[in-house]
Amino acid sequence: MESIGSFVNIKSHDFHFHGCSTCEGHCCNGAKGFAASPLILEDFEEVYKNFPILFSVKEQKLVAYVLLNDGKNYCKYYVNQQCSIYLQRPPACKLYPVSPYFEHIFIDTACPSVNQDSGYSLCYDGQLNNAFATHRLENFVEKLEATHAFLESIQNLDHFEYVGDLLGISLLKYTQPSDNQYIKMHLESLKHFWLYTQTKDQELEVS
Repeated sequence: MESIGSFVNIKSHDFHFHGCSTCEGHCCNGAKGFAASPLILEDFEEVYKNFPILFSVKEQKLVAYVLLNDGKNYCKYYVNQQCSIYLQRPPACKLYPVSPYFEHIFIDTACPSVNQDSGYSLCYDGQLNNAFATHRLENFVEKLEATHAFLESIQNLDHFEYVGDLLGISLLKYTQPSDNQYIKMHLESLKHFWLYTQTKDQELEVS
């Protein structure tokens, strides 16, 4: 797979990165289309205290997402042109403009700081610079398989409730009693859900 939209496979490519200091939060802006990001299991603990985790169905399979903003505005943690929870930001934000896809690594060429001429080296001759290779990318295929196995184990849609849409993604919450740690984090994260709807009156009731 060579590309997905503006995301380009690093295979046989050289990309550079200027950094974020002069950027106006392109990737933090819901109006630019960066509103939700798929999760693997290890991501749940990193995001649930600050962002809502919801589920959806894509290609007849259950997917877990973190909602980064409301699809129209900046992330609520983007303050004075910088991230106010930088050390606790979601994995997708830590990795950006790098994105894993199965055994492939992609770069988002829509990022204003990505180019092929100057700045820090992102990748050279199809190999990701070690400075951008976080622990999340290690054994990523295995991590993805474990995530799919968990999602398949809870895929009975009768156990979910529809709670709204975000940029065409139909959002679901889990409604069954569960001692599973990931379900508990999902339910705890729902206290943030009103931040991604139009009014506080739409706050999602956690049961």
